[in-house]
Amino acid sequence: MAIFDFFRNRRKGAPSKCAKCGEFHDKLPAIGFTTPFYYEVLNETDKARMATLSEDFCVIEHEEQTDRFIRATLTLQVNDACEDLDYGIWVSLSEKSYDEYAAEFKNNTAGKTYFGRISNDIPEYATSTLELHVQVITKSGGLRPELVPYESDHPFILDWQNGITIAEAEKRINRCKDQSG
Repeated sequence: MAIFDFFRNRRKGAPSKCAKCGEFHDKLPAIGFTTPFYYEVLNETDKARMATLSEDFCVIEHEEQTDRFIRATLTLQVNDACEDLDYGIWVSLSEKSYDEYAAEFKNNTAGKTYFGRISNDIPEYATSTLELHVQVITKSGGLRPELVPYESDHPFILDWQNGITIAEAEKRINRCKDQSG
C-alpha cells in the first residue's frame, strides 16, 4: 500500500480562477496520507485482526486500549504563489470526540471543534510531527475537517504560521510522488 495519495479533485491540470489575482492556475495536488502512522507500523496479521480502516476513519483495538483516527486537512500557505499546499493528515481523537464526529460525519455542522493529535510523520522534518496538538474544526456537507495547530516551535507549525515557497511545495509533492510508487 502506498503511503501517500493525491486528492483527485486537486490534481495539476485542473485550472481554476484564483481568488487572489483573478488569473487561472493549475492547482497544486494535495498530499494525502493513506493511513495513520500507527496503522502502518502494524504487521499484516495485526492489521486484519485489530484494525478497521476506511478513507475517513481508522480504529485500532489493542488489548489495553482502542485508538481512533479521522482524516482531516491542513493547509500550508505558499507565499510566492496564488495557491496553497494542502495535506490530508490523520489525527487521533478521544473516544467521545470520535463517536460524536462519526455519528454526524455526513451532516456535520461547520465549526464544531475537537482536540486532536497528528498521527502522521511528515518526512520533510527532522523532528517527528507525530502527536503535535491540533484543533480539529468540522466543515459541513461531509467535507473533511480542517486542522489548526496549537502554538509550538516545531518547524512544521512554524511553516504553517509563516508559509513556504512554491519551490519547497513542489519539492514536497515530488518527494511524495517518488515515495508513493
